Amino acid sequence: MQRRLFFALPAQSLASKLHHCQQRLRTEHHKKPVNADNFHLTLHFLGLQDERLLPRLCQAAEQVHVAPFDILLDQYGLFRHARCLWLGPQQSPRPLRELVRQLGEQLKTLDLQVSDDYRPHITLFRNAHGMTQLTAPVLKLAVSEFILYESVSTNDGVLYKPLHRWLLQ
Repeated sequence: MQRRLFFALPAQSLASKLHHCQQRLRTEHHKKPVNADNFHLTLHFLGLQDERLLPRLCQAAEQVHVAPFDILLDQYGLFRHARCLWLGPQQSPRPLRELVRQLGEQLKTLDLQVSDDYRPHITLFRNAHGMTQLTAPVLKLAVSEFILYESVSTNDGVLYKPLHRWLLQ
């Protein structure tokens, strides 16, 4: 069976603050807010993968060693092609870059495609058709774990289901 998978940092600890950002930004240009349960910062998107790959993905993730760290989310941005309005860091912290690098190297050993064009962000709106003029808040995301998620389509929209967690240490 095929599963739509991605590695990400959970951002539920900021859910109320991110929801407040959505309320401030909501306009006719920002149509579809992301559900608070789905807030995350993607590390690597894997796309559709055979579920038999899951044990090997877990073994690969076990090889990643990065200490806990913080990310300052302080900039709004817009991916025009994907029509996503997001909040992310102006400067990607070194531990985040190292986490992405180590995980990417492990994924390459499984012959998986790894994007070199990484832009850390938390999506706030989908179907966004314009950039905001508002100044972004400065939110601190404390990172102590990363998660392998499955993206599941439901009648109520997409659900990001955590499959496995790894603590940073």
